[in-house]
Amino acid sequence: EAEGDVFHVSVQQLDAAIKESSFDLRAAVTPNRATYARAKSAKSCPMLIDSRGRILKPNLVEGEPGALVGAAISPGVASGRVRVCTCSTDPIAPGEVLVAIVTDPAWTPMFAGASAVVLQIGGAL
Repeated sequence: EAEGDVFHVSVQQLDAAIKESSFDLRAAVTPNRATYARAKSAKSCPMLIDSRGRILKPNLVEGEPGALVGAAISPGVASGRVRVCTCSTDPIAPGEVLVAIVTDPAWTPMFAGASAVVLQIGGAL
């Protein structure tokens, strides 16, 4: 029905639709589209999911009021003006603290000028 619905079915379902003319792809898309919409509306994403699909949460200690608590990826202390970025093409000035939900390799050039990077999702590789 909609552009992109092909991404809401599995390869096995596509194979079944090709082999069996009675296979209803629309019926396969509907629950998967609903699952995608629910995941897309989530306010946070799990930091770690194990091979059995269990969501693992770190043991975080309570910080003082107003303090951000998380897992440090590298040692050191940094300061600077905070720049919240939602895209790898957002401008960032040298020395600013880059804050984002998550990054990927396209963000790498931004790291060189940032005094620090703060992520909601991510960790040591």
